Amino acid sequence: MGLFGNEEKHHQEVREDTKEKAKQLAPFAVATHVAFAVGGFLLAKVVKKLGGRSVGGGKRHPGAYLFTLRLNFATVDDRDAWFKKFKVLAEYAAENEPSTLAYEAATSEDDPLEVLVYERYVDKDALKDVHEKSVEYLRLKDEIKSEGIEYSNIVTQAYYEQDLGFMETKF
Repeated sequence: MGLFGNEEKHHQEVREDTKEKAKQLAPFAVATHVAFAVGGFLLAKVVKKLGGRSVGGGKRHPGAYLFTLRLNFATVDDRDAWFKKFKVLAEYAAENEPSTLAYEAATSEDDPLEVLVYERYVDKDALKDVHEKSVEYLRLKDEIKSEGIEYSNIVTQAYYEQDLGFMETKF
């Protein structure tokens, strides 16, 4: 038994409340809300172990740089092929990019062809000068293009953490 006594019931209530509030917001606000809700939930509840290093680690990094990317795929096959590439890159980042704190992808509850990528770095330079210039990132980017994996409607957003909440809890 955890902090709330019944985490599943609590999480269900939170999801229901979040859905009701989201219905009242404009489409842009909904996208932003979902990005934070999904990203925070994933980091708090689904911290993956890759190569013995906990992605994100729940460590505070005041002013950490958050980057979200929303993609819409042409087909489920394209999405799944992209997920295979993403997994390779996530494993690479966990092993070789200590300034990459979190790197996760999620599929939309409402649209299986929509994917949200949630990235967390110690600062903006870690994304621009390390991750996006890595050999593995550039190689996989070229592979995605050459294999004809189709996606569209790329929406990106960037944020700086305010160090007011938490990224991982201990239950």
